[in-house]
Amino acid sequence: MVSTDVRAVARLAVVTGALAALLLALALAQQGSQAVFQVVRPASQYAELLLQRASALRLEMWVDNLFLCLYAALFLLLERALTSTAPNASAEAGRAARIAAWALGLTALLDAAENAHILSMLAQAEAGLIPSQVGIDYQAAESQVKFLLSYVGLVALSFALTADTWAERALSFVLRWVQAPIGVAVFVTPQPALTWLYLMRASFFVLGLWWLAYVLLARLKAQSPAQAALQA
Repeated sequence: MVSTDVRAVARLAVVTGALAALLLALALAQQGSQAVFQVVRPASQYAELLLQRASALRLEMWVDNLFLCLYAALFLLLERALTSTAPNASAEAGRAARIAAWALGLTALLDAAENAHILSMLAQAEAGLIPSQVGIDYQAAESQVKFLLSYVGLVALSFALTADTWAERALSFVLRWVQAPIGVAVFVTPQPALTWLYLMRASFFVLGLWWLAYVLLARLKAQSPAQAALQA
């Protein structure tokens, strides 16, 4: 049944948001996260930092890899959840949902490649080797591309939402005019303001996932029994 599928996607959004919150909590507890490996540093300093954070980094990577599996599944399933709960939505909204699904699915692929690369450089450091400067520079560039692609997906998602309720209008506004500008600002902002931008970016993502779950459940609740029966 469609309603069951949509509720499952909403639950997936809640769990994915919880994992994002856990990643944020780990970053705060450790006074930093894998984000410290997403910038260019001298190779010797990079290797030393990897060794210093080895245990915490492995824990974070375990959570992050699980997180990216779930958010990839969530956004690839979201298109159907959105279209099934808004059958009268415009063709443009459906196209935007497909763009969002592909962009965020590719983001997960880049995220997985990033994590694998960081862990491979950790293995090099533990073997007494210093990661190449080229590899470190590549890591920083790949990370920026990953985030930029995610913002493309989130902006596209904002166009897939309807303007029928305050919750969808508000989520659309945040995705389009808050999350993306703050995320892009991270790339060009020096310390100490950068710390606050990191925190805001992560917080918006956590709340956005939970907000998305609320939107899906609100759509189901708004459907009449007759509409639900026809779409089941």
